[in-house]
Amino acid sequence: MSAAQAPTHRPTWLTVLTSAMLVYGGITLVGALLTLRQPKAMSVMAIANMARPTESPETMQKLEALSAELVARHRGQIRAGALVSLGVGLLTLYAVAAILSRDPLGRRLAMLTACVGIVYQIGSVPLGVVMARQAAAQGGPVLAQVVIDSGRQPTGFTPAQLPQLMIIPAVLAAALGVLCCFVLLGYFGGRRGRALYGLDLPPQSDQG
Repeated sequence: MSAAQAPTHRPTWLTVLTSAMLVYGGITLVGALLTLRQPKAMSVMAIANMARPTESPETMQKLEALSAELVARHRGQIRAGALVSLGVGLLTLYAVAAILSRDPLGRRLAMLTACVGIVYQIGSVPLGVVMARQAAAQGGPVLAQVVIDSGRQPTGFTPAQLPQLMIIPAVLAAALGVLCCFVLLGYFGGRRGRALYGLDLPPQSDQG
């Protein structure tokens, strides 16, 4: 098997993937730094957005207190998750820099980033689900009071449906992240990536 060579051109798929990696790496890095500086329970903020208590400062105070309580309860896990996110963001940006600089190791770094991303996305689900359930259980009464006080039903859900609605986004976000990582593996680890870096195709690929 020949060694990887520096790419001589940048096909469209490479530009699209590196652009997506650049955006993802930047958002992940900034989000991790903000979380380390001022942790917040995102699940509680989601309840606040659904309730839209613009005319009730007391409700916002209750939600802020709930957020502070959840953060205090899971502070160690949140901090550890933020540090992991920081590492994933830096690795992603490093891989993008290697790819754009035509480094022969760019393909391997992209595949490593995808594998790390899969583990990262799956590993983030348990904490997200636990915090979403706790936020729904403790924030449900607040949301129910908002419904009663406003005399109107928030569109599309009821307070009783809050636990499911809080968990589903966390699971879907992780599933989407895993899917994107598999796309990255498919391109850089497949025929296109091997051809771009001057690697010999395996015999079975020639027959396909």
